[in-house]
Amino acid sequence: MSIRDAIRLFGPAWVALMADADAASILGGLSTGEVYGYRLMWFVLLLSIPIFIIQEAAGRLGAITGKGVGELIREYYSRRVSLVSIVPIFLVDFFTYLAEYVGIAIGSYLIGINPLIGLLTFFTLHIIIVLTRKYEVTERYLIIISLLLITSTLIIVEPKLYFTGSDLFYFSTSRSFLFFLAVNIGAVVTPPCMLVYQSSATAMKYANPGIRVSIHEKNKWITMETLMGAIVTELIIVFAEIIGSSIGRVDPTDPIQLLSSLGKVHYMFGLALVSAGFLTLVVVSLSSAWGLLEALGKNNYENTIKIYAAESVPAVIIVSLMLNNYSTLLNFALTLLSLAPIVIAIPATLIGILISNRRIMGQYAYTRLRTIIYFTTISMILTGGVVGILNTYPLP
Repeated sequence: MSIRDAIRLFGPAWVALMADADAASILGGLSTGEVYGYRLMWFVLLLSIPIFIIQEAAGRLGAITGKGVGELIREYYSRRVSLVSIVPIFLVDFFTYLAEYVGIAIGSYLIGINPLIGLLTFFTLHIIIVLTRKYEVTERYLIIISLLLITSTLIIVEPKLYFTGSDLFYFSTSRSFLFFLAVNIGAVVTPPCMLVYQSSATAMKYANPGIRVSIHEKNKWITMETLMGAIVTELIIVFAEIIGSSIGRVDPTDPIQLLSSLGKVHYMFGLALVSAGFLTLVVVSLSSAWGLLEALGKNNYENTIKIYAAESVPAVIIVSLMLNNYSTLLNFALTLLSLAPIVIAIPATLIGILISNRRIMGQYAYTRLRTIIYFTTISMILTGGVVGILNTYPLP
């Protein structure tokens, strides 16, 4: 494959995976760095493996079949099964909106913009991008935003030059530590819309008649792009942990404390939060509409706008009314988002069945070994989610 062909194919997997390094994940990485320093970086980097495995499956389905997850489940199972798989993701996405708008509000303050003005500004920009009728145009904006996110975090990070073994690795069986691990595992599938976005966006882009690349080359590229995106998105969260280890114990949801602790780099951190939150908002809004409408068989432009309005407008209003309660609002959203590993279990399982079916995927179907690896990964994520929920909602 030529460099030109690679550039033309680039986008769906990268954007989907950049949404995993959302504003909530960056703030969570900051908190982890405050508590554990560099000692959990190994675990965050390790999570690039499961995120690659589950996202590559979604991308491969879109690339080979030319259809999104919602449509494939409806076609090969039923409309009811498709709705049972997608509707919970749609509901969870609302709380992702809340978390990202909180991140945008905090980031706006750090940049020097009134949080309310920042919310309204980026909400308007969100509308403009979502209303773009051509996916390729929307994707270009999102790639630029992802580069701003990467650049801003790189500028801030100043790693220590010397490490000891204790600096880089830590493990404990304490309840608080296991909860931190479970939260990080849950973050792999938060927002759960990533699966829907990658499959649908890949299907749309690869169907472009101007991209004259063989199916074999498309399949190879989706694997390479997904791997690259998985590594970079986890590195961004590692960068957040490095930043957190250097600023002392502060409340990540308190913009005044952050402003004081970050010093001169508060502008860059604000830009990182805004970029991460904004990119994820667009990914969530598009995937919510695509997934739900594919499941219903009513995927069109007008319905996409209705779905977007039903989720985004209430979210921005709630955050605007609670500008002095970032911590309460974010913790509420993250508590409900801890359900993400449970929510994603059904569609992820169906994706595994579909992608191992040779009648659907032909020679690109997963082998027995790869199918086992895929379902083992889903089981691990589900287990991590259950552990996180038991700690979030302790049994009497």
